[in-house]
Formats: sequence, C-alpha cells, structure tokens
Amino acid sequence: MKIWTAPEIATLRKMRERFLTGTAGASDYWRSADELALYDITFGERIGWKWDAVLRELATRGWQPRSRRVLDWGCGSGIAGRRALSNWTDLTSYAAHDRSSMAMRFAAERVRANFPQIEISTSREVGADTLLLLSHVISELSARQLDELLALAARAGEVIWVEAGTHADSRRLIEARERLTEISPLAVIAPCTHRAACGLLAAKNERHWCHHFAHVPSSVFQDARWAELGRELGIDLRSLPYSFLVLARDAAPMAPGLSRVIGEPREFKGYAKVLSCHVDGVADLMLQKRDAPALHKAVMRGDEAPLFRWEIAEGRIVDGEKLA
Repeated sequence: MKIWTAPEIATLRKMRERFLTGTAGASDYWRSADELALYDITFGERIGWKWDAVLRELATRGWQPRSRRVLDWGCGSGIAGRRALSNWTDLTSYAAHDRSSMAMRFAAERVRANFPQIEISTSREVGADTLLLLSHVISELSARQLDELLALAARAGEVIWVEAGTHADSRRLIEARERLTEISPLAVIAPCTHRAACGLLAAKNERHWCHHFAHVPSSVFQDARWAELGRELGIDLRSLPYSFLVLARDAAPMAPGLSRVIGEPREFKGYAKVLSCHVDGVADLMLQKRDAPALHKAVMRGDEAPLFRWEIAEGRIVDGEKLA
C-alpha cells in the first residue's frame, strides 16, 4: 500500500531535481502552503538533522550565542530557526527572510505555533545583537548575491551556516570563511580547530573538501513513510553529509592542539587513514591498530564531532585522545 500519494511524490521529485541541478534559486518555486508543509516534513526534516548535528557539536565545544535576536535568512519552511529556538531558550525574537513571502509567512506561523513566547519580528536588520542563520543557500547565489550576503553576515553577532556536503558547496563555504574573517570582527568557532587560513586551500588538498556526516535518527529506519520516500526518490537514508561554518564576535581563544577528522575515516586491514584538520594544515594520516587500539576504536566509531589530540611520529598517529 502506498503511503505517499502520486502527486506528493511527483512534487517532491521535482523539488529534488531543482536542488540537485542547482536551479532552485532561479525563481520562487513555492506554489502553496501545502507544498511548503510537504517539504518541511521530508527534505526539510533531513536538513533539520544536519542542524541537530551542528548544535550538538556546539554544545560539545561549550559554545552558545550571546545574541537574543534570530534572523533566519533564506528561511524556506523555517527549519533552521525552529531548531535554534528549540536548542537555546534564551532567544527572544525571530524574523524570517526569504525571496518568497509565502515561505516567510509559513516559517513565522510555525514559530508562533511552536514557540508562543517568542516575539515574531518584521525587522530584517542585522547587527551585533543578531544570530544570523543560513541554511542551504550557497548553491543558489550568484557571485554578486554572495558578496551581498557576506556584507550582511559581517555585521552579525554570530553566524551559523549549514550547507550540503558537496565538494562545490563546501569550497564556496571555505571561500566565505576566508572572506568573512578578513572583512569583519567575526572569528571561527567550528568546525575548525584553529583560526589560521583553511588548510584545504593548499594546492595538494584541492580534491578534498570539508564535510561531515550527521546521525540519522534510528526511528527513521523503522518508519514506512521514510522507507517509501527513499525508494521512490532514490535517497540513501543512511548517509547525510553536510558542511557548516560557525563564527562569532568576541570569541574566546580556541583550545590548542586539537585536530578534527574531515569526512569519514577509511578502514584498511590493521590500520585506518584519516583526513585530519589542525593548525598546521590538513593531512592524510595513518593510524595503525597495533599502535593505539583504543584510539583506533574511537576513530572508527565515526562520531559527529570527532575532535582529537594526536601524537604524531613520521607522519603516523601513534597515540592520542578523543576530546569529544
């Protein structure tokens, strides 16, 4: 028995095609509130799981925004804003911005229904008291529009920016990182372990990109709705790659000596290889199981925020500890 109707599947398939081809930003493609609601419980929810992963990492790092105002820029159905409001109860004001007035109304109505204590603001001004949320927008921006967005972000108190985990989107996000730290007082909070130039900009790392994998709730794999959606649209529900960037004013110094695993560790017979980001750059490092069996096990667990301190000898990890 079909759970989704044929028109629903057709609508979702068209949405996904626009996302994958990068043409979603060509025009306002929302035709009705029903379409936004359908997006919200499918593609939007998958984006929400990426936001969950980012917010869990920020909690692990002991960070939270000082701002009380939220601007959900390019809000769509408002998934990013609702995740932030659920996570930080000190937030007091929410504003949605989108080229679609229908999307802004939908996002604001969902916030009003779920967070009645939150003021729904019509102000889209950005200042040092603003937490700016950006979600899956970078592939839809022209060079001029990206310039304008970076100028806007430079005025914010904090920026949390989540994108798809593709090479192209990650590389544009790295560009945004470098430019924002040059033109504003914003400092990097995550996913980086340092505030030097991104090590992936080195010529030897051109084929790599900064991406991570969010955990998918286990309930999804016992849910017939998600199973049918995966089959109909060709989505691998097990894999949820994302890229992200968090910046803030007046940021505390970073703990020294940290490394972060980029992507997923690769397991071979008797050893693992990890693409490791640290202040000295990005390097592909080997970890032999016999050298540090407990560390090898911790690395291969594939946690969402894999922060480590390595002991390195001759290009190999010989020991270390997991920080989070």
